[in-house]
Amino acid sequence: MAAPGGLGRCVAAFWLALAFDALGLAVLLAGVFADVFFSDLLIYAGGIGIFLSLVWWVFWYAGNLEVPPEELRDDVGLSAPKGRGDTLLRRLVHGFSLRLSTALAPARPAELELQRARGPRGRHTEPGR
Repeated sequence: MAAPGGLGRCVAAFWLALAFDALGLAVLLAGVFADVFFSDLLIYAGGIGIFLSLVWWVFWYAGNLEVPPEELRDDVGLSAPKGRGDTLLRRLVHGFSLRLSTALAPARPAELELQRARGPRGRHTEPGR
């Protein structure tokens, strides 16, 4: 579905690409036809500006691609796995993630009280000592 103006959904990328093209071409032509001592700098800068406009053209093109939702679901793994269900790799990653999150999680107040009561190296300390 195209935008009403006919430029697609990524209008900002389109106008940025055109601006980089126009500015790069103007600087390039100024370097070619102007009689200044830094004309080679203008020629290179214009070429770089035109080259950088390709980034905006790619953004504009990629932003206007339309992918049906059923194809997108298959590509990013949103559909249920075919066959065995959970794979070994998925279970290993999930287990590692759980262990890492519990190791990095802040201690709960009850656990801190137990650690204070045990003292250093897990030994119980008496309140009077």
